[in-house]
Amino acid sequence: MYPIERIILVSAWVMSFISILFIPRKKIPQASFIFVSTQFFTWILGLFAVEFACLDYPVRELSKANATSFSFEYFILPIITIFFILNYPYSKPLKARILYYFIFSSAFTLLEYFLERYTLVIKYNSWRWYWTWISMSLVFYFEMIIYKWFFRIKRIFSI
Repeated sequence: MYPIERIILVSAWVMSFISILFIPRKKIPQASFIFVSTQFFTWILGLFAVEFACLDYPVRELSKANATSFSFEYFILPIITIFFILNYPYSKPLKARILYYFIFSSAFTLLEYFLERYTLVIKYNSWRWYWTWISMSLVFYFEMIIYKWFFRIKRIFSI
């Protein structure tokens, strides 16, 4: 029915599965923790955004079970967060670390903006692109705090 949207969703799943192969074996326990804890936050944020009619997912999987995007909330964003945290430049200057946040959040926001504008994968109602950018940045930051706390990394709240 919506061939372009289905191709986009399947492509996102395929790329996500392939990206899992690039997680180093030694970091699989950390990646697993990040994956599950990110799902918790994205589930809450996604339900909040959809239930308050801020945005819609006209074409999605499991449409009878949930109004959020299963692909994004439970798979794509958790995998992006894994790569964000496992490749985080801890030893770089503050400007480089802020730029790292900015690049990750901006790249995803730009992709979502084009998906919203040209497809039916996502549709904004009262939502705006900057809410995506802010929520992505906050998810990355809170996940980083939880990750540092769980794995006993110093300076939990620092960027």
